[in-house]
Amino acid sequence: MHAHLIHVSLRSRSTYSCKTSNSALRTKRRSRRDMLPVISSKNLPRRHPMRLLTLLATFTLGILSAQTTTSTITGSLKDPSNAVIPNASLTISNLDSGVSVPAQSNGAGLYRVSGLIPGSYKVEVVAQGFQKLVRTGITVQISQTLQVDLTLQVGDVRQTVDVSTSAPVLDTQSSSQGQLVERNMIEGMPMPNRTSTALLALIPGASIQNVSGDIPIFSVAGGRTRNQQFTLDGGNHTNTVGLAVNQSQVPLPMDAMQEFRVLSNSYSAEYGQSQSGVVTLATRSGTNKWHGNLFEYFRNESIDARNFFAATRPKFRQNQFGGSIGGPIRRNRTHFFTTYERTQQVTGGTALWTVPTALQRSGDFSRTLNAQGQQILIFDPATTQGTTRLPFPNNVVPSGRIDLVARNTAAFWPEPNLPGTVTGANNFTLNTRPSLNRNIIVARGDHQINSRNQLMVRYFYAGTDQDNPGVTGKPQADPLASITENRIDNILGSWTSNLRPSLLSDFRWGLVRREFANYRYGRDEDFAGKLGLRGVSAAGFPIIGVAGFQGLGGAPYRFSNPLLDYQIQESISWYRGRHAVKFGMEVRLGIFNDDTDTSSSGNFSIGPQLTARPGIAGTGNGFATFLLGEVDSANTIRPDAILSRASYWGFYVQDDYRITDKLTLNLGLRWEATTPRTEDNNRMNAFDMTAINPVSRTPGVITFAGRNGVPRTAFDLDRNNYGPRAGLAWNLLPRTVIRGGGGLIYGSAVNSIVGTAAALGFSTDLRITTTQIGIASAMTLRNGFPAVSRVPVNQLGAGFGAVPPGAATNTAVTFFERNRPVPVSYQYNLGIQHELIPNLLVEVSYIGNLSRKLTAPDLPINQVPPALMGPGNAQARRPFPQFSNVTLINPALGSSSYHGGFVKVERRYSRGLSLLAHYTFSRFLDDVESFSEIGDAGSYMNFYNRRLDKGPSGSDIRHRAVLSGVYDLPFLQNRGWLTRVFGGWRAGLIGSLQSGPTFTVFSFVNETNAFTPGANRADIIGQPRLPESERTLLRWFNTAAFANPAPFRFGTSGRGIMNGPGLVNIDSSFAKRIPIRENWRAEVRAEFFNLLNQTNFNLPGRSVGAPTFGVINSARPARSGQLAFRMDF
Repeated sequence: MHAHLIHVSLRSRSTYSCKTSNSALRTKRRSRRDMLPVISSKNLPRRHPMRLLTLLATFTLGILSAQTTTSTITGSLKDPSNAVIPNASLTISNLDSGVSVPAQSNGAGLYRVSGLIPGSYKVEVVAQGFQKLVRTGITVQISQTLQVDLTLQVGDVRQTVDVSTSAPVLDTQSSSQGQLVERNMIEGMPMPNRTSTALLALIPGASIQNVSGDIPIFSVAGGRTRNQQFTLDGGNHTNTVGLAVNQSQVPLPMDAMQEFRVLSNSYSAEYGQSQSGVVTLATRSGTNKWHGNLFEYFRNESIDARNFFAATRPKFRQNQFGGSIGGPIRRNRTHFFTTYERTQQVTGGTALWTVPTALQRSGDFSRTLNAQGQQILIFDPATTQGTTRLPFPNNVVPSGRIDLVARNTAAFWPEPNLPGTVTGANNFTLNTRPSLNRNIIVARGDHQINSRNQLMVRYFYAGTDQDNPGVTGKPQADPLASITENRIDNILGSWTSNLRPSLLSDFRWGLVRREFANYRYGRDEDFAGKLGLRGVSAAGFPIIGVAGFQGLGGAPYRFSNPLLDYQIQESISWYRGRHAVKFGMEVRLGIFNDDTDTSSSGNFSIGPQLTARPGIAGTGNGFATFLLGEVDSANTIRPDAILSRASYWGFYVQDDYRITDKLTLNLGLRWEATTPRTEDNNRMNAFDMTAINPVSRTPGVITFAGRNGVPRTAFDLDRNNYGPRAGLAWNLLPRTVIRGGGGLIYGSAVNSIVGTAAALGFSTDLRITTTQIGIASAMTLRNGFPAVSRVPVNQLGAGFGAVPPGAATNTAVTFFERNRPVPVSYQYNLGIQHELIPNLLVEVSYIGNLSRKLTAPDLPINQVPPALMGPGNAQARRPFPQFSNVTLINPALGSSSYHGGFVKVERRYSRGLSLLAHYTFSRFLDDVESFSEIGDAGSYMNFYNRRLDKGPSGSDIRHRAVLSGVYDLPFLQNRGWLTRVFGGWRAGLIGSLQSGPTFTVFSFVNETNAFTPGANRADIIGQPRLPESERTLLRWFNTAAFANPAPFRFGTSGRGIMNGPGLVNIDSSFAKRIPIRENWRAEVRAEFFNLLNQTNFNLPGRSVGAPTFGVINSARPARSGQLAFRMDF
C-alpha cells in the first residue's frame, strides 16, 4: 500500500501553505384470500436445541446483519518512530453525503469503523501532541474491509497535515476469493438488455449458461447453477426460502446499482445458505449534490446480423427508457435516490404446424396420402370383428357419424395456408408476436439521526406483463397463447448504531413478496361447455392432442399468490485489542401459496389405431378417430391449492484477528438450518418403502402428513450444520500479499420449486385409459366424463393408489426422503497478489471445492434391478409393482469436485482506464446434472450403480479467458468546441475466449425394459474424437464410434466425455460524451454484441440413430446492436 503525497498544508493562526502538487404491473383482482404469515410455536421444531435458538433470537433482536453490503475501514495509528498511538479521536466522513462517523483508537493503536456505504471518504485524526491528520482519496467498495494505516507527525494539534492517496488495491484483510465490479465499469460496459447479471461473465472461475435474461444460469468455481445467494443492500433478493431454488429475482437496473461483487470461495461466516457463491449488489444513494439522468436504449432487428442457420432475421424490437434522480433532503443528514426503468419488447418467431384440411374436417380422407403418395385407408371401428375391420366407403366418415363435440372443436384449428408435403404435413405457418412490458422502480433513502445512528430504507418494485396471442386468431384454443403477470416487491430497512466506539449494531428487516399468474385466454368462460363437453370445469379450453396434428388448448392456469419471504438480520461488531469480532443471526420465513389447474377442463389423447386395420401398418388417421369422438386416454385433474411454509435460521461468529500489522487471521463459525416444509392443512404425502401394502402385498405404502404417526414435515430437520471458516492474509512485502483459507459451507435445501410437490390424494382427479388400444376406446367425447369422485381426506389409508398384482397401474408417487441432509462444500483457496504499479494488481490463485450431499434432479427409483432385466412383463419385477413411477424429489445424493487456477490482471479506474483480464484453467467433475446444463439432458441411468454417472460436469469449461475494460480516450480534452465536436469518446470491451462445453451421447432407443430413471447412454465401440481438421458441421465427432446398446442392458459410454465447439466473442460499446454546461452532459452510445459476427456453434445432435446425430444445426446469436441516448447531470 502506497501513500502518494499530492497536497500538504500546515494551518495555524498564522497561515502557512506548501503545495507540491438509480405501468405499474397490470394486475387483476381475483377472489382469493390473502395469505398472511403466522409465526407460532407450532411452526418450529419442538426439540430443545431449536427452542434455545428461538429464545436467543427473541432476546437479541432488540440489541444484537448478515450478508451486508456495507464496508469497514481499519488501520493502525503510529508516530514516526513506529510507536502506537492509543486513544486518538477519528472522524470518518463520506465526501459525497457529508455523513460523519466518530471513532477512537484502542490501546493497541488500532481503529475500526464499520457500517460504511460504498463511496469516497476522508479520515481526520486528532491526538494530543500530534499534528491533525486529514487523509482523503479513500475509496470504499461494497463488502470491503479496507486497511488504511496512518502515521501522525509530532507537533501542535492546531496544525493540519492533508494527505491525498490512491486507494489501496491489495486485499490485506480477507482470505475469501471474489471479484468486484466498480461503478465506472458498470457505466461503460456493453450490457445486453441492460441487466446487471450480465456482469457475472467477468468473474474468474465462472461458467456461463445464460446471464442475459431475468434468471441467470451460471456456475462459479464448482458451484451448482441456480443455487447462488443474491443479496440487495444486504437483504435477500432470491426466491422463497426452503420452498424454491435459489435464484435471482428481476435484475437490478444498471442506473440503480452502485457496485457489484461476487464471493466465490471460502467466504466469511456472515455468509451462508449458498455453497455456489454469493452475489452482493448495492443500490446507489443520494449525496449533497443533485444528480441523475434520463435515458433511452433502443434495439431493432435492422441493425442485427442474420444467424448462420436462419433465412431471415427474426423480429426484435425493444425500448428501455427511464431516468433517475437523487440528492439531499437535508444536507449532511438525509438523502434519497430513485430510479425508474420501463422495458417494452416485441419479438417474433415462426410457427410451422400440421392442421386438418377442409376435406378432413368434413370427414373426407380421400386425399390423405402417405409419403409414397398412396391413399391412407380409414377403417370403421364399428365394423370390428376380431382382427378384421371394414373401411369407410370412399374413405369418407359419414356426416352423421361425426361427434358433435369434435365438430365444434374442429372449427378452432386454423385453415391451412401452405400446400404442405405430400402427406399434408407442415401446411400452416404464421409469425408469432409475443410482447413484454415491464416497469421497475428502485427508491432508497438514507438518514443520519445523529453521529452514532443511521437509518436506511429501500424499496424495489418490478411488474412484468407478458402477452402471447398465439398465431391462430383464436387465442382461447391456441396452444401458444397465454398471459403471464409477475409482480415483485422487495422492501428493506436497516438501523446501524454505534453503541460505543468499539461496539456497532446493525439490524435489518426485509420482505420479498411475489405474485405470479399464468393463465390462458378465455379463462372461466366455459369453452368446454360451449363445445358440448360434459363432466369438466369451465376453467378453460380442453387440451386436445391428435396424433399427426398440432394440438389445441393448454393448462388453464397457475397462480402463485403470494410467495413471501420475511427476513430479520442482526449483527454486533465488537472491536477489542487486535480482535474484530462479529456476532450475528439471520432468520427467514418462507410462505408459498400455489394454486394450479392442470387439466380440469379435460385432457384428451387420440391416436390413429381405432381407424386403422388391426395389425396393418400405414392405415388409420388420428383426426378421423377424433371426428368419431373416440379417445385413447383422458384425464381431468384439479389439484388442491397448496400453502407451504419453511424457515431458515443462521447464527455465526467471525473474528478477524490482526496478529501483527502485516498478518490477519480470519476465523469463523456458522450454524444454520432450514426447517422442513410443512403444509397448513397437511396436504402432503410421504412414502414408506419398507411397509407392506395391503392391496398388493408388496413393499411400498403411501402415507400422509400428520396422520397415523407420520410427521407433518416433508423430511426430518438436519441440525448438524456447523461450518467453521479459517484463513489468513499476510502482507509479506509492501506490495505483496499471500492469502488463503478454507471452510465448510452449507447450501440450499431444495433444488427446484416445490409448491405442489408430493400432494397425492389432494386433488380432484380422474384418469381414463383404454386397455385395448386399437380395439376399444377409453371414452367418447359426446358422452363426456363420468362424475368425478375422490377419496375423502379422513379415509386416506395405506392402500391408496395401489393396484393388485397384474392390474394396470394408475398412480405415480413423488415424495421427499425422510433422511435428507443439507448439501455441504469443503472449500479452500491459496493465492498471491502483487501490486506492480499503483492501481495495477496481478493475482495468481488456486481454488478447490469438494461438494457432497448435493440436491439432484428428481430421481425415479422404481427401476427393474439389473439382475432381473430381460424380456416379458417388467412391471412385475419393479421394486414397487403396485405403482407406475416412484420418484424422490431433489434427493441429496450428489457429489462434485472442482479444481481451478486463475491468473488475473486488474487496474482500478485511474487516468481514464479500468481493466480486468483473467485466464482460468479448471477441472469440474460431478455425478448429478445441475439445472439447465445444455450438454446433459439426463444424468441418471442406473439407479443401483450411481458411480456410472460420474463424469465431467455440464458446467466444466476447461479453459476460459476474459478481457474487459473501459477507456476514456485521451483526445482533445478541455479544448472547448473541439472537445464538444471531436473529443469525449469512451470505449468499453468484453472479450471472451473459452473451450467447448461437455456433452453426453445417448441411445435413440431405450430397450433396457427396466424403466430407467433417465436416457440410456450409447455403447462406445471406437475412438469418438476426430482431429480438428476433420470436424465439420455434418460430422462433428466420429459417429461410428457409438452404437445403440443391445436389448436389456445399459450403454458403456461415459457421461460428459465429449466436448462441443468453443466460444469466441467480443462485445463492445462506443460513447460520445458531449458537455453541455457545468455538471450536465449528453451521451450518444452504441453497443454491439458479438461485434465481429463470429459464428459460435451450439452442440451437435447427441442421440444415436437420430437424423441429426453428430450434426450441428444451430448457433448462438449473431451480431446485434443497441443504440442509446443519455442525459446525465
